[in-house]
Amino acid sequence: MKKILSLAFCSALALAAVQGPARAADPIEIGVIANLTGSAVKTSVQMTRGVELAADAINAAGGIDGRPVKLIVEDSENRAQEALNAANKLYNVDKVPAAIMFGGSGLMIPVAELAKEKGRVLVNTSSSSPKLGNYPGTLFSILPLDDIVGKELGLLMADSGAKTAAIVVPNSTFGLGVAEAAAAAFEAKGGKIVKKVAFTEGQPDYRADIQPVVPAKPDVIITAGYGDDSRAMLKAARELGLTAKWYAAYPSILEIENKDFLDGKLFGVDNGGYSQPAGKAVADKYGAKFNGTADLMAHVYYGYDALMVVAAAIKKAGSAEPAAIAKALPDVVKAYDGATGKIAWDARGQRIAPPIDVIEYKAGDFVTTATRN
Repeated sequence: MKKILSLAFCSALALAAVQGPARAADPIEIGVIANLTGSAVKTSVQMTRGVELAADAINAAGGIDGRPVKLIVEDSENRAQEALNAANKLYNVDKVPAAIMFGGSGLMIPVAELAKEKGRVLVNTSSSSPKLGNYPGTLFSILPLDDIVGKELGLLMADSGAKTAAIVVPNSTFGLGVAEAAAAAFEAKGGKIVKKVAFTEGQPDYRADIQPVVPAKPDVIITAGYGDDSRAMLKAARELGLTAKWYAAYPSILEIENKDFLDGKLFGVDNGGYSQPAGKAVADKYGAKFNGTADLMAHVYYGYDALMVVAAAIKKAGSAEPAAIAKALPDVVKAYDGATGKIAWDARGQRIAPPIDVIEYKAGDFVTTATRN
């Protein structure tokens, strides 16, 4: 009986809130699409935590013109069809004006097609294919694209004095895009690619893929990847006795299989914003909410900035209509000092000239040793 009375009381309060003059401001609903089950879960959860932190900050400051932000989170299972199902639900049922998404280009591009068709906004926090530039006014990227990060990686390798390199990347748009840009920059500086391996993701053992790299004896290895695949790939390299140094795009998203194997032998480039004060402030918020920063990854910062710029666009436009958000976004990023640094977009809504950190793996941690741009 007590439970029934409690529910009735709550219902009465809700009805009074709707009917009476003290009705609370309606929330602004924003969608989030992430891999909460399946593969690449860890990095996806990190992105959603970043979005949560931004929502907390926005709502603690009074919301957007008095309206709180409400997140509606859907699971893509790291599968294209499920990502589309999630987006359909958010855009068609929940009627969100914008969604923030984690996923590779194989998921991001189909969702971008749907967002374009529905006239909605999609904010990319994880995909880096240059093909994302085909959706101006619909898809806006917080993450720099492969051609930018890959070029910086290739230049870093050349600056290290390396003369030869092997490529070991997943056979995906991300892996191949990074490898192509890094190799082009490295070769332009006189370097030589001596072996190329594009492995199929999802294998339990990668020794057969890595074995051909051993006799090539490269000075360095270009790599990219994340999750269990990167862990298994690096394990195979260790077991086969590869001694070359590794150069990775976004090294902190690799799953390190053996700390000693890569100590002082893993380098890379990443977006440099989160080593700056705004990024450090987000790290502090993360530690307070999630009991420390031991598991904090770069995707927290991308998720945080994604919601912050959407909120700023809604405020500037004075409207949560998708077209108004899309129109305001390019203007608000110009004045936004983000957790991932200053954001500059080209006419397609794709990030250009990001701050780039040079990273080295030392004693079980990723250490920023320099900043480019």
